[in-house]
Amino acid sequence: MQFTPDLDDLKKFRHQLHQHAETSNNEAFTSNIVKKKLEEYYPHKIIENVGGHGLVAIFKGKNPGKNVGIRADMDALPIDEFLDLPYGSITSNVAHKCGHDGHMTMVTGLGDYLQKNQPEYGDVYLIYQPAEETGEGAARVIKSLKALNIHLDYLFGLHNLPGVEKNLIVSKKSIFAAASKGMVIKLTGETSHAAEPENGKSPGLAIAKIITEITNLHKNHTFSSLTLATVIHTVMGEIAFGTSPGYGEVRVTLRAMQDKDMHELTNLAEDIVIQAAKENQLKQDISYIESFPSTENSEYIFETLQKSCPLKKYSF
Repeated sequence: MQFTPDLDDLKKFRHQLHQHAETSNNEAFTSNIVKKKLEEYYPHKIIENVGGHGLVAIFKGKNPGKNVGIRADMDALPIDEFLDLPYGSITSNVAHKCGHDGHMTMVTGLGDYLQKNQPEYGDVYLIYQPAEETGEGAARVIKSLKALNIHLDYLFGLHNLPGVEKNLIVSKKSIFAAASKGMVIKLTGETSHAAEPENGKSPGLAIAKIITEITNLHKNHTFSSLTLATVIHTVMGEIAFGTSPGYGEVRVTLRAMQDKDMHELTNLAEDIVIQAAKENQLKQDISYIESFPSTENSEYIFETLQKSCPLKKYSF
């Protein structure tokens, strides 16, 4: 089972993916790039349009056995390419800033290995998931796999971790990554002339209170483990110096390792919003988007990785 990956070729492939970055639900060209590369490794089958622009490449084993899925995400972020790279993103305000181009490259490179080292037992499925950043893709891919009658006994995923030494695999038992959700707060008052703010109902002071108190929730309350509220965006009124604003929004990412902490954090954040709106005679509306459950590792798989890494000269 000796194998030496063609790293120069894979590097060119990653650069191509990086240059043609696409946001969630728009990964059509990315999917085409990946499919063409996978075809070089002659999988038994490539399935397109999985959960959107996703793909599944199937490498069959010699004999029936356990089926293994290896998953990569595909989408980029709506952020400008601020680095001067020869392979920088050619799409305005879209770039691979979360490393999904690297994830796709690693999983695709595995196709070369599987072509040259057919599994003895069970099939391997290379799965490319679209719309990871918005939280939509995972559920759609699961639905597609069920419709395709693809049963996985094990599923592996990974994420790059900048700054960690080469050949080190970082994992842990139980919960590895926190649950999170986006909290959208809308405050409605009444606009007025900027010279007569007392005749309006500005959300300004309420927004200031919400930002300050929500940001400090993890300092002022005791939680069982990592729990955090991060204000990521605010907007208020119009850019018109003659008016006092009558509307504002605050968007917050709520994050917690434990479900009970997420429940408490949500209640505390909502109480802050309700109180701030009441004090300033504002109407308030709270909604949630992009909800992600915590990522919980299988203990059996964790222990299997722990035992396997030294055999392959990886640190764990």
